[in-house]
Amino acid sequence: MLHYWPSTRNAITADPTALRIRGVVFDMDGTLTSPINEYLKKMRNVLKVPPGYGTLEYVEECLQGEEYDQAHKTLVEIETEALESMRLSDGLVDLLRFLHENAIPIAIITRNNRLAVEHFLNTVVGRLPEEEQRLFAFDPAIDRAFKPAKPAPDAMLHISQCWKVPPEQLLMVGDHGDDLLCGLRAGSVVALLRYACNTEFESIAHIVVDRIDGLVSILEHGFDADMALAAKDRPVREKLATPIS
Repeated sequence: MLHYWPSTRNAITADPTALRIRGVVFDMDGTLTSPINEYLKKMRNVLKVPPGYGTLEYVEECLQGEEYDQAHKTLVEIETEALESMRLSDGLVDLLRFLHENAIPIAIITRNNRLAVEHFLNTVVGRLPEEEQRLFAFDPAIDRAFKPAKPAPDAMLHISQCWKVPPEQLLMVGDHGDDLLCGLRAGSVVALLRYACNTEFESIAHIVVDRIDGLVSILEHGFDADMALAAKDRPVREKLATPIS
């Protein structure tokens, strides 16, 4: 069990070498935004994804030629349809304000496409007052063009290298097992944004919150994390690894 000290400017000034979260990485759909489960289910139904496959895995690994091209076109069509319902997660602005005030960098790792990322950053965030828009300084914002995608840890490790922050000092926040596995496999702390439909992932999360701004108090006061979770819970994690998108 490791103790993570507060991630505030004052705490860092008092003890700059203590173990703490120094960067936060977010999933996008269902984490930075409200859930889009109905569109994810629609993708699976339309593409006839068999049990045991995630939608993207099925398209990339099982389809070829014209079928592959048509499946990608269908994915983009449904993802574009989902953009119309994209809304910010409740409490997100308060969390991002805390991170900004304490100079904690932020990034995105999503399995969605670049169009969806740009819609989120330009259109959805663009509806906010200018002062709040400045809080959404995600860098980098990694979409599914980055290979391999979640649940592989590569994107998380890439961000660690970009920021020059050790993986164990990064927090991955998400709403699905893929997000948590990505962080765990990188050696990072992982937080689950819990909904009624994803409680099965609690067992592989160091932190569980019901609103995303619940992370403010945790980062402000510090917390304990069992970093052996990734090793001892491996069978459960592998069972939950099947992506939904």
